[in-house]
Amino acid sequence: MKLTNKLRLPEAIVRAVQNDSYTKGEADISVTELLVPPQMRKLKLEHDDELEEDVSDRIYSLQGQSMHHIIERAADGDAFVMVEATLYAEYLGWKVKGQVDHLLLGTGELLDFKLTSVAKIKAGQVPREWEQQTNIYRRMLEREKGMVIPAMSVIAILRDWSKSRSKQTQDYPQAPVLNMPIPLWTAEQADAFIEERIRLHQAAEPQSCSEQDVWARPAKWAVMKRGNVKAVKLFDNPVEAEQLASTSAALYVEHRPGEAVRCQDWCQVAHLCPQWQTDPRNNRIPSVEESLFSA
Repeated sequence: MKLTNKLRLPEAIVRAVQNDSYTKGEADISVTELLVPPQMRKLKLEHDDELEEDVSDRIYSLQGQSMHHIIERAADGDAFVMVEATLYAEYLGWKVKGQVDHLLLGTGELLDFKLTSVAKIKAGQVPREWEQQTNIYRRMLEREKGMVIPAMSVIAILRDWSKSRSKQTQDYPQAPVLNMPIPLWTAEQADAFIEERIRLHQAAEPQSCSEQDVWARPAKWAVMKRGNVKAVKLFDNPVEAEQLASTSAALYVEHRPGEAVRCQDWCQVAHLCPQWQTDPRNNRIPSVEESLFSA
């Protein structure tokens, strides 16, 4: 993959991105890749030489790496803490690689640190991929190292947290860091899930991405008050929206089309994806950056 610098960022940032030392090594797939939609991973592998990624798109990744380097300092001189431990496990003829963030050897508790956004943790719920990832690590530790892991948590550090918003509503995180306990799977559940994901990636023709895979947002009908930017109320169907809007001449209905957020903004191979080419949501308008630097 070719790395670009369309925003002409300082060389220090470019070099920091380029000098990422992570590698899968001899593994066939990493735990992170295992959770990626198979169609996306296949297209990336097939078109790696053609793909471009801008340095600016790696900033969040760079921040995450910085956070992990800082967390590693917590283990300095502590014989009861294991950090950034690399694990390998064989499933269905493939070698899977995982990397555990922080393991408290005294209690067996596994901690995974995430630098993330407030939007990622809606209503304080653990995202499904975090639960999947940590349970895979737990199973690998059990299977390959004979360790018993009685508890796991994701420590979510919220990069866009706002103190003022936290004072406005209890639904907003009340602190910039959250300790989020992870439900524990049985060994049978974990093994079955890992094998299912590997079969999906091993298939000659990967299955199409699901609505969850594309981070789908359903269409909404917003009842708006003239002169206001924020919706009075959102509805899943136009009938209920029209009923409310009909109660006042100041109200009107605004249709907000459904979106495939990952395909539109976060998939590097969307332009090569046959599924996305025929998706009715594919009406993407070029970003300001693309308009300025596409020449």
